[in-house]
Amino acid sequence: MKRFSIATGIRSLYANRSLLRSLVIRDIETRYRGTMLGFLWAVVYPLMMLAVYAFVFGGVFNARWGSGGGMKDFVLMLYCGLIVHAVFSETLTRSPSAILSNPSYVKKVVFPLELLPISHLASAIFNTLIGLGLLCVFLLIQHQSIPPTALYVPLVFIPLLLLTSGLAWFLAAIGVFFRDVGQMIGMAMSVLLFLSPVFYPASSAPALAQKLIYLNPLTYPIEELRAVLILGNQPDWWHWLIYFAVSVVVAVGGLWVFQKSRPAFADVI
Repeated sequence: MKRFSIATGIRSLYANRSLLRSLVIRDIETRYRGTMLGFLWAVVYPLMMLAVYAFVFGGVFNARWGSGGGMKDFVLMLYCGLIVHAVFSETLTRSPSAILSNPSYVKKVVFPLELLPISHLASAIFNTLIGLGLLCVFLLIQHQSIPPTALYVPLVFIPLLLLTSGLAWFLAAIGVFFRDVGQMIGMAMSVLLFLSPVFYPASSAPALAQKLIYLNPLTYPIEELRAVLILGNQPDWWHWLIYFAVSVVVAVGGLWVFQKSRPAFADVI
């Protein structure tokens, strides 16, 4: 019997990178195939959601960002939070069914199954890049410039993507054995949207709530994306190192659980 380990999983990701690219392209094409707007939905949908949230929180509840912030500043800050939440939520919502929805890969073909959760993450990254592009357009319209600290944006996302990949592998593995996980994760991601500093800065919460908010895995990337892309500030390097270290542990742990559970997939499915 072939032995699966963390090392073999990492080597498989590199060796099958062309297959991963094909999976991602197929996933993106399938999502928009047959629709009238096609790939334009990747632009239209986030803008529609941004408009709804901006109207409800900025228009109805009159939420503003800081004492002197206006509606335009609120929209920019809000969109940063939505972009970060979207890549995390989209990946983890799909992860529990990553193996279950592809039984032929498990039973009939020698297939690098560890690619399936990562392909969902890569598809979410595609949407994130579009969102960041739109955000840059908004910045140019409002401020006529983009701060040079925007070059740090990839560094802000690297730990988040590592963390998300680890959780994706973990959820894909346990989703095979516990089918309720998919329903629970969908609900958890909706709750997480409001428990994350998407509609408000973390500093505006009460002291006790702030401690809980900073335990949220989305708080750091949301706050830092705003800092480097909108406010023109340097990243908080100490917090980045801590977040990166935790993300590496989660990524390795998630892959370990996936590889250890993998021999039982065929028996359960």
